[in-house]
Amino acid sequence: RITLSAFFREVAWKHVAFYVLLVGVGVLLTHLYRLVAKRRDWANMSLRQLAPRVVGASIVMAILLHFTMDTAARHVFELDFHEEIDSEVGYFLGSVVNVGIIIMVWSLIYFGVHYFWNYRQAEVDKWKLEAQAETARLKALKLQLNPHFFFNSLNSVRALIAEDPDRAQRMVTRLARLLRNTLQVDDVKTVPLAEELSTVRTYLKLESVRFEDRLRYDIDVDEETHCRPVPFMLVQTLVENGIKHGVARRQEGGVITIGAHIEGNDLCIRVTNPGTLDTEEGGTGLDNARERLQLLFGERASLTVENADAETVEATVILPARSEPEAPMMGRESREAVAART
Repeated sequence: RITLSAFFREVAWKHVAFYVLLVGVGVLLTHLYRLVAKRRDWANMSLRQLAPRVVGASIVMAILLHFTMDTAARHVFELDFHEEIDSEVGYFLGSVVNVGIIIMVWSLIYFGVHYFWNYRQAEVDKWKLEAQAETARLKALKLQLNPHFFFNSLNSVRALIAEDPDRAQRMVTRLARLLRNTLQVDDVKTVPLAEELSTVRTYLKLESVRFEDRLRYDIDVDEETHCRPVPFMLVQTLVENGIKHGVARRQEGGVITIGAHIEGNDLCIRVTNPGTLDTEEGGTGLDNARERLQLLFGERASLTVENADAETVEATVILPARSEPEAPMMGRESREAVAART
């Protein structure tokens, strides 16, 4: 009786040790599986891309687990699980299928959780982006309709009515076009660069009436940049800041330059104005613009403002190419070097 009891205790402990090892090996394999999935970014793949990878990985892991535990059962624990199965092939297939199903269920839970969190994050980013876009639109409306700009424009028109009626009429037309462009973009997050520059050019022509010879501007963009998308009102905001903090503060005025070209596959936009950088000016606005850029174009998008030299401030925007179809070209953009005039 004592011998039989000891035998059962030994067998029981062998089974316990075997299943503990089974759990340990399973945890190790799933950990390695998770590392591979994270490194290959499987959680961000479509279901069509993910499904064959999960099935393949499950089969490979099931085979590895089968041979590892079968070897341990026979040669380490001296256990035989083949007694109730007629063939080795049947035992192998049954083991692989059972383990494979378990791993697939684990994968379903793991990637399901990731897809849920990615969906939630995408929703958060979507609402955040819409809030940023709405903020930018409202800021643009404020810039276009603020009392100073509107008052200055109307004063310029009033002065021109008696002096040069045709020029006054053109100015009213440009002012109406600028305001209409702002009001018609409630749901627009990006526009082609050519369209953005058209709005900027209208704004500069309006401001040139007020600043006269103090404001000069130069637009030089490569033709291949015309249809590349840019955040709505981004370039105009940089130009407005350049006039406000540069040209307007200098008795002799200065030149606003706008350039755009492709570097690698990225769109590079540069806006320069006379003056020196004051880090306290526009800090929040620049931070908001950077956040909006990254929401629209990813983490590689950037906006930097720095002193190019002792008397020039340069704002540089880098926009990586996006996979979505680009907007149609708005027209040929050539080099402009225009003195302030309407």
